[in-house]
Amino acid sequence: MAKSVRSKVLALVDPDTGVVEEVPRAPYAFDGPHINVGIRRGRRLASADSGLSDREFRVLVWYWFATEERQGPVQMTARAVSSELSMSASALSKTVKVLKGARLLVESGGIGRTKFYRTTPYLAFIGTGLEHREAVCDWNPPEMRIPKPCDRRGAKTKGDAT
Repeated sequence: MAKSVRSKVLALVDPDTGVVEEVPRAPYAFDGPHINVGIRRGRRLASADSGLSDREFRVLVWYWFATEERQGPVQMTARAVSSELSMSASALSKTVKVLKGARLLVESGGIGRTKFYRTTPYLAFIGTGLEHREAVCDWNPPEMRIPKPCDRRGAKTKGDAT
C-alpha cells in the first residue's frame, strides 16, 4: 500500500475569483548550522566598558562561530586555533585564561594535555529554546565587566607571595 505524503504548500487565493496561485519557494539562504547569540550581552561585551581587549573579543567571537555541533567543544589544538587567528600560541593561551576567568569560555573536555573549549550557553547557543533553557541551568552567568588589562597585571590572587 502506498503511503500518502502530506506537505504544506504556500499559496495565495484571489478572494474575487477563488483562483489559487502557488507561491514559489526560495532555497534557504544560510549554509549549515546557526548560532543564537544574545544581542544585549554580545553588544555589552563589544563595548569599551566591558574591559575586553580587541583580541579577547575576537577570540570569543571566533569560539561562538567555531562551534558547529550543538554545544560541543571546539575540538582543535591551541596551535591550530592560534594559527587560524594569526596569533601566537602564548597570546592565545593568555587570552583563553582571561575568558575562562570571566566564565565566557568553559573547558569542555580534551584529549591528553589538549583542552577543548566552548562558549557559555548564556552568550551563544545552538539548539532549540527548550534546550537552551535547560543548558543555562547548569552554568553560572558570565562576568560582563572584565578587569582592564592594566588592572589584571597589578591584581594579586590569594596565595601570591608579597
